Amino acid sequence: MKKYEFTGETKEFNGTTLHRIRALTDVGTDVHKGDLGGFVETEDNLDQEGFAWIGKDAIACEDSYIGGDAILADSAVARDSAYVGNNAVIADHAVVQDNAIVCGGYISGNSCICGSAILNSDEQTRCAPMIGGNARVYGELTGNVVCQGG
Repeated sequence: MKKYEFTGETKEFNGTTLHRIRALTDVGTDVHKGDLGGFVETEDNLDQEGFAWIGKDAIACEDSYIGGDAILADSAVARDSAYVGNNAVIADHAVVQDNAIVCGGYISGNSCICGSAILNSDEQTRCAPMIGGNARVYGELTGNVVCQGG
């Protein structure tokens, strides 16, 4: 069973037509049937199963994929071949792009996770990285990472 549908509302982003989504069922505890979500280019950008969601004015386009229990919120953008999954939260104006993989943590501010960056929760402590401010992450981060400011 599908959890969202296209509403018919579209907008252009870098020459690409994006489609606003609407929940067809409750998704987790914060998204209810009928709630509007963000914008996707195709259904391949957001998993139809699980609790992943794209909120408000967030955008998932090109070959990006949002799955698991991940949240793409506010005005965040996932593009290129980026993968956002597990319990990751991408918020504010943060961008995940290129071949970046974010499987845990909280990415916010004007941060950009790009290149071949990989962010995961620590498997032993379950602590997840927090990236904020104007950070730019291009490589692999390990351990309990907090990156703030410039």
